[in-house]
Amino acid sequence: MGKKLVVLLIVVTMIAGLAFAGGGKEKKEELEIAAVYMNITVPFAGLIKQGVDAAAEELGINAYMTGATDWTTESQYKVIEDLIAKGVDGISIAVLDIPGLTPVIEKGIEAGIPVTCFNVDAPDSSRMGFVGEDLFVAGAETAKTLIEYMGEEGQVIVSSVAIGAIWSIKRQQGVMSVLDNYPGIEVVEIVNADGSEQEAYAALENALLAHPEVDGMVSLGGTQYLWGRLLANKGIGNLNSDKPIYNTGHDLYEEKLLQIQDGWSTAAFGQDPYKQGYLAIKQLYEYITEGKKPTVVDTGVVRVDESNVADYLKRLADGEPVG
Repeated sequence: MGKKLVVLLIVVTMIAGLAFAGGGKEKKEELEIAAVYMNITVPFAGLIKQGVDAAAEELGINAYMTGATDWTTESQYKVIEDLIAKGVDGISIAVLDIPGLTPVIEKGIEAGIPVTCFNVDAPDSSRMGFVGEDLFVAGAETAKTLIEYMGEEGQVIVSSVAIGAIWSIKRQQGVMSVLDNYPGIEVVEIVNADGSEQEAYAALENALLAHPEVDGMVSLGGTQYLWGRLLANKGIGNLNSDKPIYNTGHDLYEEKLLQIQDGWSTAAFGQDPYKQGYLAIKQLYEYITEGKKPTVVDTGVVRVDESNVADYLKRLADGEPVG
């Protein structure tokens, strides 16, 4: 009788091990976890997708990145709502609009789907965890670095591909918390460079034409590489010229790293988007399969400028997912 009981317990344990905690899927390959970005058409989305894809391959599950194709709350809400209706096993969301998307986060939780955030948080929602940078701190660092190069006086343009997005607003708050301490610095224009890449480039070009004596530019997101391209195309503002136009921003695209190397961009701050995408999937997987609760992970801000850009270009060439 004792041996039969032991065998029975072993069988029960094996069966329990096949039935995951998040919905009774019999095989891990059947698990479906989605990372929902704000606008998957922008270059930054590709950096996050690398991490998502790596986690999916490592864990052997159906995990992927999806999202809206514009900067609207309605579009992202619809993507998430469709995933909830489909009954996916987990969702991680980069939040474009905290008030606008909190209801759909709650809807997912109420449907029994574990929901976390990555890249941009909704801390007052019922989300279970978050992976990303402190946006206010990141914005402040760009402003501090601009002043380090430009000095305490000058005309400055501030720009973003989505001025109204919460990530842009929080970075702008960080920028202004620094610039407001310097009466000699004037923010001459805040540019909402939304739309296609061509439309964003045109908006920045118009700002430059309107303020030909500008000394600096701070990108809140998505515009620094276009600004560097603009300066290079016009042949003005190089870091090594008689009239530099210093500029700082976020994210470490290859084009931007090359611009820093060549003097068209001054400094950029990485936030490890690969790690954000990777952990967005892995935390949910571990919760579903092991009951391990997702946590808050600060991916930090990493500065790249003329002093270390060669190292980052080498790391990128070697296949390291810097960003």
